[in-house]
Amino acid sequence: MKLIQESAFQYLSVKLPLLGAFLMLAVLVIQWALDFNFIPEQYAPFIIGTVLPALSWIGRKIAQPQLHNQPLGFATITAGHSNTDPGAVNGKTKEADLVVNFRNAVTHYLREAGLQVKTDGTGTKNDPLSAAVKLIKGSSVAVEFHMNAAASKQANGIETIALPKDKKLAQDLSKAVADALGSRLRGDNGWIDQSKSARGRLAYVNAGGLIVELGFISNEAELAAFQARYWLAAKAVAKVLIDYEKLAKL
Repeated sequence: MKLIQESAFQYLSVKLPLLGAFLMLAVLVIQWALDFNFIPEQYAPFIIGTVLPALSWIGRKIAQPQLHNQPLGFATITAGHSNTDPGAVNGKTKEADLVVNFRNAVTHYLREAGLQVKTDGTGTKNDPLSAAVKLIKGSSVAVEFHMNAAASKQANGIETIALPKDKKLAQDLSKAVADALGSRLRGDNGWIDQSKSARGRLAYVNAGGLIVELGFISNEAELAAFQARYWLAAKAVAKVLIDYEKLAKL
């Protein structure tokens, strides 16, 4: 019997999974380049907010089309302030811009792990607090990112404002950020009860969310550390939330 000499690569059923695997490998390579500062800092927000999510989604859709049918959970991830409210400012650096980049990075890593994520905007879009609070309903966890500011330029540290029921998660989130940025923990090992917060009762926290203060924008050293390594902190935060979701499903 004469066998037909055919190449398996002529079939889409072979080509598509290979293409998907290649795109997922490209994501890993880009993440590695970001982690080790091979990519200029000014390009990192665009890559994390646009390029990586697009490559990840296309790669998973092609290589593993059923992956999206089995989500790990549902998280709400938002950025503080808005496109019309810059928040705290240090020179030309705006809190709202920094936390949008962080939100995008955390969202990318969560979606890459299979979580469903609702956000208060994509890319540079940052909806106001009223819109962010509405997203919390129905989510298993909701986290918003801010940066602190103080008159003293020596003020520093990481904290997460949350209700007592979320104390452990708040501490874990703060520690993840502090370890990644080389900062210290404020409050009770990183947790601040909103009753002891300088801001008092917060709508986002009252609705069941947690507010992570990623450091002091007014502290030059802490700001520089954040700008240089925020995607590492975002990856660490995402891991905490992924572990939290897995534990909740047990």
